[in-house]
Amino acid sequence: MQKNESVLILGVGPEEGLGVALCKTFANAGYDVFGCGRNKENMKALGAMKVNAGSLTGIAADVTQIEDVKKIFSELDNTDQGLCSVIYNAGNNNAKPFLEMDLPFFQDLWEVCAKGAFLISQEAIPRLIDNGGGSLIFTGATASLRSRPPFTAFAAAKSAERSLAQGLAKEFGGQGVHVANVIIDGIIDGDKVNLRFPEFAASKGEDGKLNINHIAENFLMLHDQKKSTWSFELDLRPWSESW
Repeated sequence: MQKNESVLILGVGPEEGLGVALCKTFANAGYDVFGCGRNKENMKALGAMKVNAGSLTGIAADVTQIEDVKKIFSELDNTDQGLCSVIYNAGNNNAKPFLEMDLPFFQDLWEVCAKGAFLISQEAIPRLIDNGGGSLIFTGATASLRSRPPFTAFAAAKSAERSLAQGLAKEFGGQGVHVANVIIDGIIDGDKVNLRFPEFAASKGEDGKLNINHIAENFLMLHDQKKSTWSFELDLRPWSESW
């Protein structure tokens, strides 16, 4: 069923990844979905994918560039659908021992995880409020909660993103904006790990990785939550993951 409402999903990459799974899940629930990523070919492919309901549109843009962010929301403003959800799935999990990293390495992680989340939120929140409320959901990680080498820079960036999300949840919940953070605690079962580290991926066994479609279903659940039971944080992990 078409809802005549739009959803914006940032951080969309190849087809076998969480970004695309999120796009398909929300489109199949009846929403007009705008997916955003830096790769033009991936965005073209997204727009050509078939869904059972709703629609898919790809926008090539960089969430760390303020001009690109304004372009994204300008494109949404030119449609007749009211924006009801924004999902910030952008991230770049790179690892390096602390004394081997330089400032550009550290700053690149912060740019995507923290600066991009800030820029998107400043554009998203006024529109969600104007449209009567909605959801703003961030994809977090184990590193959002604790830091360990060689992921120190990534943890610094993801914890900053989580703190931003928590502050927004407290400031704008009363105006109808449900801000949530989803902690991904484990290996996502997508191309990033399956193609680059096939032996490691296979070693996880059955249900030892987070299924991308099952993750996406939880994001839709958060969006659909009633105001009397809003969650700020949801952590997802395979049954076999130690924690």
